[in-house]
Amino acid sequence: MEREAEERLWQILDQAEISLLITQGPEGFPRVRPMTLLGYEEDGGLWFATSKSSRKVEEIAKNPKVTVCFLDLEGGAHAQLFGEAEIVEDQELKTELWMEDWGEYWEGPDDPDYVLLHVIGQKAEYYLIEEDELWVVEFS
Repeated sequence: MEREAEERLWQILDQAEISLLITQGPEGFPRVRPMTLLGYEEDGGLWFATSKSSRKVEEIAKNPKVTVCFLDLEGGAHAQLFGEAEIVEDQELKTELWMEDWGEYWEGPDDPDYVLLHVIGQKAEYYLIEEDELWVVEFS
């Protein structure tokens, strides 16, 4: 049953039209922004690209606990993944995940402002609207 729950979670992430990263803002309020999911790992890891100079990087340095929310509007489901974020500056990985469309944000995979954001998932939950079911997935 747990494997089935995990597979459904990854399905929701694959089909989600909207992904939102939530950090703790300096005023004590959550700060939410849309992000593009680059990929995920079966152990609950999520990958995003961001600017080292962004507010989210500053907020993560102060409090790495984040929530990532995924909305699968067509499929009638939404998911939340709770975890800790880390900034990754591994050049080989940055080059591997680089997308040419990002030229408007960074000068290339070597741009020092371009970094990867890795969220290490601890727990996820998702809600299937039509079935009226809430599922929880724990990552070790």
